[in-house]
Amino acid sequence: MLPEALSSIAAEAGLAVVETAGTEHWTLFGEQVASWLARGGQADRADLARLAETEAALRAAVEASSRTVAARHAMAWQGRFTAVLEQLSTDERHPAATHLQRLVRDRSAGGAPAASAPGVVTGENVRFQADRGSLVVGVANGDVHFTSPFRPGPAQG
Repeated sequence: MLPEALSSIAAEAGLAVVETAGTEHWTLFGEQVASWLARGGQADRADLARLAETEAALRAAVEASSRTVAARHAMAWQGRFTAVLEQLSTDERHPAATHLQRLVRDRSAGGAPAASAPGVVTGENVRFQADRGSLVVGVANGDVHFTSPFRPGPAQG
């Protein structure tokens, strides 16, 4: 079992594959992922085929099923990245995880950032609510809808 930090990197990488599939950055990112999975050697045909399958499935998914398809593929890729990291020796894991994290971060100039630990990555609706003078901060990669903020009473200023 991987430490939580490495599992988090694997999860972010799985999400990055899904987010990048079908974009202008896909070809280069897919090649980099395949190279990472091969640990610098020749990319495995099975991994290349899985990457192509992910892109095709996400392109073919209609609006109603796209979240489910994306979640399924993100989890599958997380599992693949986790398996590779688990096969490495302890000395090899951290450099490999750092390399994978760099691939995710650099996958596009100005791409959507992945949540860092601690963080929340979700494909569903999330509600953040601040009260009693608190503040909620987050990064949203999608539609954001606001409701009227709380108006303080005369005693509160």
